[in-house]
Amino acid sequence: MKEISDMAMKIFNAYEDYYLDKDKSKVFETLFEKYLTAVEDGKTETYEAIVLLGINHRPDFDQMVKVLKDHSLITD
Repeated sequence: MKEISDMAMKIFNAYEDYYLDKDKSKVFETLFEKYLTAVEDGKTETYEAIVLLGINHRPDFDQMVKVLKDHSLITD
């Protein structure tokens, strides 16, 4: 669980850091739309949704992390 929550925080912080960068924020938006809709109900905060994704849909979480790393938006 700690691994998931730490990575979720890293993703959330990177999202906030790159929010004003149109190209980079588009990568986050696309991934969030693809993966987080499975776990959020419209009221869930982004960080919480990322954690829920990691807990309930680990393969999707891992794929999202891989894509973000491939785009150099997060690191290990």
